[in-house]
Amino acid sequence: MPNPYESGGFPEGGDPFDIFQLEADQCRFRRTEGGLLLLSCDGREHQEILVFRTFPFSEPDRYISIRTKEGEEIGIISDLRQLDDASRRELEKELYLRYLLPRVEAIRSIRQKTSGWQWDIVTQFGPERLQLPNLHEHVFRQGEDRLLLVDTGERRLEVASIRKLDPASLKQLQKIF
Repeated sequence: MPNPYESGGFPEGGDPFDIFQLEADQCRFRRTEGGLLLLSCDGREHQEILVFRTFPFSEPDRYISIRTKEGEEIGIISDLRQLDDASRRELEKELYLRYLLPRVEAIRSIRQKTSGWQWDIVTQFGPERLQLPNLHEHVFRQGEDRLLLVDTGERRLEVASIRKLDPASLKQLQKIF
């Protein structure tokens, strides 16, 4: 098993199960020309970092987990407001992109194929084609009126309100429910 301390994930001598809080005033987040997020903190440079919200989700600007591209946690930023303005904007942008949940506005067709189910849909960003290996592990009812779809690439989309879909979309859903 690789040593997480050598890969830059944890501070020297730390326990991988400890929570390491980053000093926000010592951290700077910026992007490469290619759009990857970088972190400079405590004299160390972390290339291509990932950001995740942690509990409680009721405080979306607090307790942000900063991880290496391999998923090893570098540390936690306890409050985005403690960052300088440019760093805060970059983290807010990254969190927006990570947690973007496209909304399905119409369902053009749902067809069963040998590899699973193919959904041709329209989101607020335009037409999409989803591949779902099966329905029971990739279509989740969220209450009586909402669906969450998870495709083979772990991309998530929502049908915010089944009742508000057009009649043709409802007819497609009736094929599977």
